[in-house]
Amino acid sequence: MSRILPGISGVLGLAAAGLLMAACGSDAHSGNNPANPVAATQTAASGPVLDAWWNSKTPGLRIIYGVTGAAYQGAPEFTGGTYSGAAVCMRAGIALLTTPAGAWFVTTLPQGIPAPVASQGIRGAEAVFSPGCAIALAFAAGKPGGVLLRGLTGTPSASAVSIPVADQAAVSDSGAILVSVPQVDGSAAIELLAGGSGTPREVIKVSKLGGMAFVPGSDSALIADESAGTVTEAANLTGNLSLTHIAGPADGIAQPIALAVSGNGHSAVVANQKDSGIVRIDLTGQSAAVRTVCPCTATELRSLAGNLAFRVNEPGTGTVWAYDGDAATPRFAFIPSDETTSATAGGQR
Repeated sequence: MSRILPGISGVLGLAAAGLLMAACGSDAHSGNNPANPVAATQTAASGPVLDAWWNSKTPGLRIIYGVTGAAYQGAPEFTGGTYSGAAVCMRAGIALLTTPAGAWFVTTLPQGIPAPVASQGIRGAEAVFSPGCAIALAFAAGKPGGVLLRGLTGTPSASAVSIPVADQAAVSDSGAILVSVPQVDGSAAIELLAGGSGTPREVIKVSKLGGMAFVPGSDSALIADESAGTVTEAANLTGNLSLTHIAGPADGIAQPIALAVSGNGHSAVVANQKDSGIVRIDLTGQSAAVRTVCPCTATELRSLAGNLAFRVNEPGTGTVWAYDGDAATPRFAFIPSDETTSATAGGQR
């Protein structure tokens, strides 16, 4: 390919080797709700935020503060029992907090004041963000319907959407929704709801979905087939749809299980299940794909603060690893978690 995909830029702040770990305490927050949470005053910020995740053991939102060469884990935020989970979008530095009843609140990281987005929702739902973080879809795998959350970086609002029973979903910066609908033969039909409404339109069928993600600022998406070991671009989803082969086994794709696109839309990364490799794909067509093997078992690709930086495995499963794909030679670094803090700092939290 010769075109350059649109998008936004970011700055990477990952450590290349060992990361410094320490404990940082802070207070839980009340439910004060400004109209624009992104403009809310933050308190006691402790440097740039690299990552954040919900810790169900504590429970609370664990925030990773970091700069190049050093990072540490803060104490749980948003404790006190009001919230039961969270979804984080580091490219905008925001988090969606959910309650046991399924309500949603948005807050800035690390210590903003939560603002209400949706008073009602689906119990046990998860939220997936658009590439620019302004929109998210709250849905529960195996249940029909969902809630489209808009204006998350401005004035938030929510509306119900009719989506079929799906096991995975993605949402674009315009609010278009892709869902993976399981079929009786074990395959998956990838269906589109343009603008989050109307009758779903089938885009492509895959033997087994290996991840999907929208390109920033567009209604084009990349879709991976785990069984075939391929990545396909579905361009102009809301118009004259076209499907283009992007990468396959010859590029290092081997049983993909997760896929993500860079903040500027110029690159994609694919996590392999077969060899724990992460493959960087140049969507501008100017360079060959680069495969880098993780000293871990890659299970996901969660965006960190930066353009092409991702957490590749879930906290609570041992050492947490991050992938830095912006470097000329992609590299991995570990980031602090309860497990690594315990092993390295004598169990100090």
